Amino acid sequence: MNKKEAILEAALREFSRNDFENASVNKIIRDANTSKGNFYYYFNNKEELYVALLKKAWQKKAEFMNAIDEKDIFGYLEKQVMAGIIFSRENPEYYQLSRRFAKEKNSNIYNRVLNEITTEGSHERINTATELKYDRSTISDIFSKEFVDSYIALILNNMDELIDANDDIPKIEAKLLLIIKVLKNGLEQKMK
Repeated sequence: MNKKEAILEAALREFSRNDFENASVNKIIRDANTSKGNFYYYFNNKEELYVALLKKAWQKKAEFMNAIDEKDIFGYLEKQVMAGIIFSRENPEYYQLSRRFAKEKNSNIYNRVLNEITTEGSHERINTATELKYDRSTISDIFSKEFVDSYIALILNNMDELIDANDDIPKIEAKLLLIIKVLKNGLEQKMK
């Protein structure tokens, strides 16, 4: 493992245990068994390291989740939730990092990370439901595609509001699947 990777691995441990403000660069340097000079050779500051780490986490999760192939929008969402749960179980430090990051919502660092992840073309993106060419046969025609896409995006972008800090993975899984069920029952064809 090269020095940069060692720093990122140490940063993953530190940021999965502490929020951005309380994470210690000195501890990361010590845990990476490197020098401050090496740290500053790769990263200008803690914020740049945090952004790089979250980009790496996002890319790893995107590679895992983008393998889903499903045309039914609700089946896709369920499979995406399950893939996210499996990813979280297999990568507990990334899971803790993402939980801590979600708590940074509306902060400058949160907005910077999201902006860089969504605008930088060299990094994988997690396919969103609204980007898919999904089968509309189970969705009532009283809803336009634009409305459905916006509604689903609104729900998906705010799911974390329904997850408590103390929720464990099984409870989060149950809540996310319930959100998908509510989405489906609110948009199904039989609603006419």
